[in-house]
Amino acid sequence: MPLSPAIASDAPLQLRPQQEQMIAAIEAAWSQGQRVAIEAPTGTGKTYAYLIAALARNERFVVSTATRALQDQLVDRDIPALLTHQGLQRKVAVLKGRENYVCLHGLEQARGKLQDLHASALGQVERWAQSTQGGDLAELDNISHLPSLLPHITASHDECLGQRCSYFERCFSNRARTRAAQADILVINHHLFFSELRHRQMLGVGQGFVPLAPTMVMDEAHQLQAIGLKVLAKGLNVGDMRDFLQTVERQTGLHARGFAPWVPLLQHAQQALLQWMDAEQRQLGDADAAAQAAARQALVGLHNALSALVAALQGVADTAAVVAQLAAKGDVLLLALRQWAQAGRSGRSDLVRWWDSPGLPRAMDAAERQAQGRRVWRQGFRESPLWLAQALGALAPQVRASSWLGQGAQRWLFTSATLGDDEALSWFAHGLGLHSEGVEANGLPPLATLRLRSHFDWAQQAGLVVPQGLPSTDAAVPERAQALAQWLLPHIRMLGGRCMVLCTSTAAMDALAEALRLGLQGQSIDVLQQGEQPKRRLLQAMRSAAGTQAGRVLVGTLGLWEGVDLPGQALQLLVIDKLPFPPRHDVLHAARVAALKAAGSDAFERYILPQTAMQLRQGVGRLIRSASDRGVVVIADERLHSRNYGAALQAALPPMPMLSDAELPEFLRSLVQDSAA
Repeated sequence: MPLSPAIASDAPLQLRPQQEQMIAAIEAAWSQGQRVAIEAPTGTGKTYAYLIAALARNERFVVSTATRALQDQLVDRDIPALLTHQGLQRKVAVLKGRENYVCLHGLEQARGKLQDLHASALGQVERWAQSTQGGDLAELDNISHLPSLLPHITASHDECLGQRCSYFERCFSNRARTRAAQADILVINHHLFFSELRHRQMLGVGQGFVPLAPTMVMDEAHQLQAIGLKVLAKGLNVGDMRDFLQTVERQTGLHARGFAPWVPLLQHAQQALLQWMDAEQRQLGDADAAAQAAARQALVGLHNALSALVAALQGVADTAAVVAQLAAKGDVLLLALRQWAQAGRSGRSDLVRWWDSPGLPRAMDAAERQAQGRRVWRQGFRESPLWLAQALGALAPQVRASSWLGQGAQRWLFTSATLGDDEALSWFAHGLGLHSEGVEANGLPPLATLRLRSHFDWAQQAGLVVPQGLPSTDAAVPERAQALAQWLLPHIRMLGGRCMVLCTSTAAMDALAEALRLGLQGQSIDVLQQGEQPKRRLLQAMRSAAGTQAGRVLVGTLGLWEGVDLPGQALQLLVIDKLPFPPRHDVLHAARVAALKAAGSDAFERYILPQTAMQLRQGVGRLIRSASDRGVVVIADERLHSRNYGAALQAALPPMPMLSDAELPEFLRSLVQDSAA
């Protein structure tokens, strides 16, 4: 289909055929009222393609990404470059979740609590907060101990004081929302999009804080399912219970002093809350029967302590309306605790329940809880359906209208480098409630789909190696890491670094980084590890080493499998330690498998294998980032050859010639010679 004159005349520089094809598909779908999903491999130039298509509508639009890094890239580089080229003037804004901006109230409180612990880092943040225009914490990538400070200097939606805050007029988050409301082009992230739906569900359609638009572009769309299910999950934070106990203490002191033994009742409940929180945290990922029994006992203890307090409140409910309201709120909390106690015993296979405590250690004493700050109170239990379409379907119709399952936005585009393994993009579409054939149940036209071919010649630019003789993937992590490191060392030395290792677990990352550092001692090759520095600084270190005598090896886990751009000599040896099957201990994964089996479906073929293929493609896509790049992909997992599903996984990858262990050195020598030429 030819491009419309308006689009063709505004094309930035020289449009590639894949970009022209993508723009035409978007224009055709939108003109017919269809939502459209497009798989556009690395190098396609999909960002410029969808921006051109959206700008051609000459109206406001929103772009949503999975990562904050892509948000910054769009606002700082891609959108300004395109607007300049086309001679357009548009107001552009980026909006992130509240916890991405420094909280001035929290910063003031931290000054008194943390001065002795992190005085230098806190001072740097305070000086920055006085000069920054946006207050975005992404600006701070060179402050040590910043991760330890974040729980103290940020505020979630529930923690924000709102108009009661003395810094309300200066609040960076509020200012960002004001700019977002005035923007012609707004860049958000998926977490914020689903938070907006959740907010509207709780407080009403008119109470939203993210100004959506008739045109919605969902980039990195392969992550919508995972992010949406977590954000829309129902549950209870331990912070909700702590706030309840604090309110009871305050209000009974005002309205019911002496009517009940409030001090011991509250102390008992507060201690039971801490014991339950610790017990749940200790049993995470642990099948130990004693730990599970301790968690159940702690839950019973909390329920009993809270029941006694609520009974006392009910006995004096006529003293003040606020006391009666607290008694009713206590009943709601008790019901939530009973529902959590019944998790796994209800017989329902369409719900997933889990304890959510991201980034917290399994065991915490009082000092550790103090160090973790507000983050401690954000943990709690969650409940979610198996698929995102079910979570969206449970929203009120007026709220659901703002999603792709409603008619609030007129145009939707979903795009990513990996959306499926067939032309209908079934893997992606199914979970989101989208279908490419027939008419949707809500009367909307079917989903339009397109799979673009890669712009790169992988067969000429890359090779694939599956090492022979390594320990089995079931071997102990240290043993396997040591063997893989010994296999890699001569190749890393030959290249002088230029290597990134993608691991499927934190334990494997730690063991492999240690083994590589030991093997490269005394050589001018540094081993960088994810988590030791901000991601931006790690990637910059890799890029700055290209063409120099300083070698770099970067070892990471899932955070580096996507959103990493290391072109040219910065990366020529990409290593994947194992096939990225979903972790067995993941409760959402286990529940989906159980539900598919109960329905008579082949869970491995329908769910596990497609998801693994998508993740593998994302990882492999880190290697070739331009038409001149060359390199080797090493997948250190013999199952790619020995299992019957190996062929399906290889078919999902870009076409690369298979190299033997013996052929690899010669290929690497050719890379070194090309670099020296």
